[in-house]
Amino acid sequence: MDARCADAVFYNGNVITMDARHGNVRAIAVAEGRIVGLGDDREMKATAPRGSDKIDLGGRTVLPGFIDCHTHFIQMGVDSMSVDLSRTRTLDEALAMMRDAAKKTAEGAWVIGANWKESGWKDGRFITAKDLDGCCPNHLAVAHRVCGHMSSVNSLAIKALGITAKTPDVERDSSGKLSGILTESAVVVARDATAPDKTKKSKALALATKKAHALGVTSIHDNGQTTDFGIYRDAEVAGKLSVRVWFNYPASDLDSLSSLTLSKGVGSDWLRIGGVKVFCDGALGARSAALSEPYADDPGNKGMFVHEAAAFENIVRKANAAGHQMAIHAIGDMGIEAALSAIEASMAELPSKDHRHRIEHLELPSRTHLARMRKARIIASMQPNFIGEWGGTDGMYLSRLGAERTSRNNPFAEVLKAKLKLVFGSDCMPFSPLYGIHSAVNAPHPSQRIDVASAVAAYTSDAAFASFDEIRKGSLSEGKFADFIMLSENPFESPSTISSMSVLKTVIGGNVVYEKRRAAGG
Repeated sequence: MDARCADAVFYNGNVITMDARHGNVRAIAVAEGRIVGLGDDREMKATAPRGSDKIDLGGRTVLPGFIDCHTHFIQMGVDSMSVDLSRTRTLDEALAMMRDAAKKTAEGAWVIGANWKESGWKDGRFITAKDLDGCCPNHLAVAHRVCGHMSSVNSLAIKALGITAKTPDVERDSSGKLSGILTESAVVVARDATAPDKTKKSKALALATKKAHALGVTSIHDNGQTTDFGIYRDAEVAGKLSVRVWFNYPASDLDSLSSLTLSKGVGSDWLRIGGVKVFCDGALGARSAALSEPYADDPGNKGMFVHEAAAFENIVRKANAAGHQMAIHAIGDMGIEAALSAIEASMAELPSKDHRHRIEHLELPSRTHLARMRKARIIASMQPNFIGEWGGTDGMYLSRLGAERTSRNNPFAEVLKAKLKLVFGSDCMPFSPLYGIHSAVNAPHPSQRIDVASAVAAYTSDAAFASFDEIRKGSLSEGKFADFIMLSENPFESPSTISSMSVLKTVIGGNVVYEKRRAAGG
């Protein structure tokens, strides 16, 4: 196929292909959802058949569609239907929102808050059962922290969930009483009790997809619940799935996937089975990421591991032996050490030349860790938006880690210097590639700061590699999906203002799925 069979030509653009063979071009010819030609305006328009659509890009910068390599996509849509606490400035403001929601909810029903982050509050402490009892005395109440590794419940919810002092991962106050703060496995108890039904999840997918289109995200790697795959599949069958999904199954499904001989890549152009998501440690925000030295603001605490060492190593060994790509959540330096050691041991037993195993987050690696990852060909799947949210001289990282460790956490520049494949995702905290790219380019510490080209590649061409998709997407060249976006400005020319740029148009499979409306009078 070539431009002579194009059904549409997008012309008059500054098209940055992210493909060294093409560099920058002016026009893209598209047919049947794929790119069939790249070149100058006159060539592409003259070659395309009469009657094909001609779409003027207005001289704007065009990039391949963003690929978010770490999401909880449907959960993001579910959270958008809960009480959104993400922008609250104080604890009292968050509790007031929960109180207002309770007034609109039948007594005894759940009031669910999402995405609170005490690091953005002046009073900077976790929500407790006492707090929620005050604002939701006649309701079951839960408020989930933004990281997903901590939730707070009120006294009625503690009773309804059957939580006791013997329940794992529950916090007690100084008197030994349950504080209402849950971490890790206890969070799962609360999540399961309030899990949305199929109808609500389908609506959540639609809401998340609409957000993705507006932010230029054309593909996602989702770390979802098992039942989420069916939600995606139903949407695809109905012709309503309009974001490309690489679906990482939870490690709890490892035996089922292996017995069915289902592994990475099975699926369609829209929905494919990805890797196996494995948790190693917790999160820095919840003070549960595993560290070699205690938390600066909690001297008796070095975090935790999600699994016993032998159980974790067995999961990794079985996943590798079955040919699954592994996406291992590891944040603290001790978590990274455990994850890396388990991968190395599994690879020694059964080597693979193209496994593309990944460590997700990788927030506090040492240079030795990076060298070992290079040798084992492990992908660094990181979240640059975390720097924007919690970096700097007064951010959460400083309070949790102290100045020395903060200066070397999320070391994107060190990762590239070690010649690792670096890919970016958002973890939906927040879901915004441009914000993430800005945060990596303008990071506060030298070990974190990278150039625009590297940051864009981590969200496009290199991101495609992380899902074995580099021959289908991630850059703009003939034969690849016609997935691309048009930006308000050129990030290569204005690196200090990337976060203020916006997506003007999103194209997936040659179809315009989003176009920003001009403001009245604009």
